[in-house]
Amino acid sequence: MEKIGLPKELAIKIVKGDGKRVIALFADPNCHYCQQFEKNLEDVNNVTVYVFPYNILSVDSMHLSHAIWCSPDPAKAWENWMLRKERPDAPSAECVFPNDKILELGAELKVRATPTIYFADGSRVEGAIPAQGMEEKFAAIQSA
Repeated sequence: MEKIGLPKELAIKIVKGDGKRVIALFADPNCHYCQQFEKNLEDVNNVTVYVFPYNILSVDSMHLSHAIWCSPDPAKAWENWMLRKERPDAPSAECVFPNDKILELGAELKVRATPTIYFADGSRVEGAIPAQGMEEKFAAIQSA
């Protein structure tokens, strides 16, 4: 994460297992491929995922991300939506979601598709790569 300077405060942090392996994920909550990637992630353990809700598909995506961001447990709300289509409650008027900052960050990084995945070594992959592909990438990073 530090190699590409991603601001973690703009992300939803999801930790699985010991969380020692790290990725950043730019994903739209209404993106079918992003939902598939989330399903693939169920087979990956010991990973921390920093989800940057990158709302490029519809206005509904922004509303969904706002509700997820402002929920009591954003990580759980993200997974509940992406894996089970459980829509979170509407956010309170006081809760601010940094949608514009995340869109600016994505534009600076030239993120043009979702999902876009960044690995700890700064490399990037677009698309819903399978769990085996994730494991191979993690192994390559560790051996480098």
